[in-house]
Amino acid sequence: MADLQSLADESEILRIRRLWAFSRDEGDWETVKTLFHPDAMVAISWYTGTALGFVEASKKMFGNAKPGIRSKHWFGNYRLSLHKTRALLETDIEVRGRDFVGEYLFDFLYEGRFFDRFEKRDGVWKIAQWTCVYDRDRLDPVIPGSVPASFFEGVKFDGLDAPIAFMQFRQRKTGRPAVPVIIGGTDAETKLKSDAHAWLKKA
Repeated sequence: MADLQSLADESEILRIRRLWAFSRDEGDWETVKTLFHPDAMVAISWYTGTALGFVEASKKMFGNAKPGIRSKHWFGNYRLSLHKTRALLETDIEVRGRDFVGEYLFDFLYEGRFFDRFEKRDGVWKIAQWTCVYDRDRLDPVIPGSVPASFFEGVKFDGLDAPIAFMQFRQRKTGRPAVPVIIGGTDAETKLKSDAHAWLKKA
């Protein structure tokens, strides 16, 4: 049975992750910055680098977005591993949004998992590393039948990247730089978790 301190730590870690989602989706960047340690790193579909760099890039993206172009993060089940002043949190997620791809308006959906390293420093839990593992995606025209089949030429549903074929297609069409991402069930995910559990035990 978990002791009271472990339950308090778990509650605080989950609070931080949920507050991140709400603050990010509302563009509250000052709050987002407080949830990461200064040396925290981020690896997601469109950005790899420091957490501070993520915040600055996100602010720019929000500022350039057309009216009505938004995305939201939804959380489901989770698994938490605690060891002294370190923790690993894996959370089922959906990212739902609406954006233009070329001249057409689409709704998009990503399914995956946030895999976070949390660390308690000076008595305060914050995110030390955030990585997204991608499982599946969708891309649907907002107006059914409005997009010709030829628009989707180049979408590839083969190889290791097949589960995120639409995400990669959307990145290319919108001119965002392609960055390496982790696909669920691959050797890259296995290594991510192996390295993280070794880090956890060193607390």
